Amino acid sequence: MGSFHRAIWTTLATLLVLGAAPAYAADPYPVKPVRFIVASGPGSGDDFATRVLANELSTLLKQQFVVENRPGAGGVIGQTAVLKSPPDGYTLLLAGGSMAGARFVNAAATYDLMRDFTPISVIETSPFALVASPTLSAKDLKEFIALGKSQPGKLSFGTIGAGQIPWWAVFLFNHMAGINAVDVTYKDTAAAMTDVMTGRLDYFVSPLVGAIAAKNQLRVLAVTSAERSAMLPDVPAMAEGGLPGFDMPAWRSIMGPAGMPPEVVAILNKAIQQALASPDLRERYAKAGSVPLGSTPEGLRKRYQHWMGIFEKIARDAGVKPQ
Repeated sequence: MGSFHRAIWTTLATLLVLGAAPAYAADPYPVKPVRFIVASGPGSGDDFATRVLANELSTLLKQQFVVENRPGAGGVIGQTAVLKSPPDGYTLLLAGGSMAGARFVNAAATYDLMRDFTPISVIETSPFALVASPTLSAKDLKEFIALGKSQPGKLSFGTIGAGQIPWWAVFLFNHMAGINAVDVTYKDTAAAMTDVMTGRLDYFVSPLVGAIAAKNQLRVLAVTSAERSAMLPDVPAMAEGGLPGFDMPAWRSIMGPAGMPPEVVAILNKAIQQALASPDLRERYAKAGSVPLGSTPEGLRKRYQHWMGIFEKIARDAGVKPQ
């Protein structure tokens, strides 16, 4: 083949490669706005945590991250909307730790957590606080446990939303402490806290900020995490107060539909870790009682598997059935 023909073939080959390149080159992610689905209403803790994170990610990834509230059916409406979305990274879920126990209490939660979602990262953790009425004689957790055991069926405790972390925490507490008490269902935290303060309700597992705000009007007996909270350093963890091994913190994560491209998951995970290091985010989370906490996608997957086992045991021990 002469030099002239070789030059033609070289030129044709180059054009073919250049012409084929766009067919294989993926667009950089993200190239359009990303939706965060929050399975609770505006103003909730989930909503707040997501909006603060979305603001940071919008800056880091140069695209708008918007929050869409889809409450209902114990979170299943929003969760189902995400699992049915295209797995392209443009629809994500603010997923609570309570999703690990959803199928044990909520008959509508028919999804398979490990099969139907893509784990991306944990974003925060926060303990709750066990609070008791100031009208009771017990001054600390050990005295409270002794009081409850000595009066089976006499004390009352409040619950909100079957399957939420405070709900699991109080049932775990009752089981580990050996307390048989009356469950009183409330529509919101404020009503339960008011009844604890006035003595109409004996105890309740409260968000940390609520316990701090009402600290002088009730007794804050313990926090539900394995260690003390920096926001309530004088309040013991449950394990210190007489229940070794007790650990029931809340935590939130970001998940996507099953089948997301690994490269998109990697971009999101890296950006989330950067966002969680932001001084502004850390300050805003701290004021809400949250501690920023990131993870790898694999770390989040293992966390959910671990807690699924814990919730299954609590449900079995407490005789809880899906409703």
